[in-house]
Amino acid sequence: MSEFVLGKKGKIAVFVSGALTAVIMVVMNALLIPKIESSTNGIRCFDMNFGYSYDTAKQFLSLLSDSGRSLYLHAQLPLDFIYPLAYLIFFSFLIIRLVKKVNALVVFPIALAVFDYCENVCSIMMLSSASLSKGLAAAGSAFTSVKTILMYITFLVVIICIIHYFRNRKKA
Repeated sequence: MSEFVLGKKGKIAVFVSGALTAVIMVVMNALLIPKIESSTNGIRCFDMNFGYSYDTAKQFLSLLSDSGRSLYLHAQLPLDFIYPLAYLIFFSFLIIRLVKKVNALVVFPIALAVFDYCENVCSIMMLSSASLSKGLAAAGSAFTSVKTILMYITFLVVIICIIHYFRNRKKA
């Protein structure tokens, strides 16, 4: 694995997964999410918050138009199932390339992707359910909060790895 990630194919994988991550992020944040949220009186999509209450989730679902719900379920969320895999590969391979070895730091992008998938499953369940349960809203909110924290930790890890990489290059 290490030879693949550190070699030419690994460099290509970092570039391709990084480009795919960026494209998906732009499509979701610039196109899909604004259309979904256009009928919700400013209430953000589930995964665009740092957690949310049962009442907020219930209000979002009641305000969401049929076309917004359909867009969320049939465009946004399918894309959001590709997105964690893309950024998982990007961040993991980038970390490995920067520190020049496989190490425990890749646990952060892995955990981030796992919590993102859990959040997505809860979103599907909330959007598909005839009535919202408090437990499901609480679980979705918790997954969203942990995902957000892990995203910031992953960004911090990548920044630290970049600093470490350039310090070592400067010494050499």
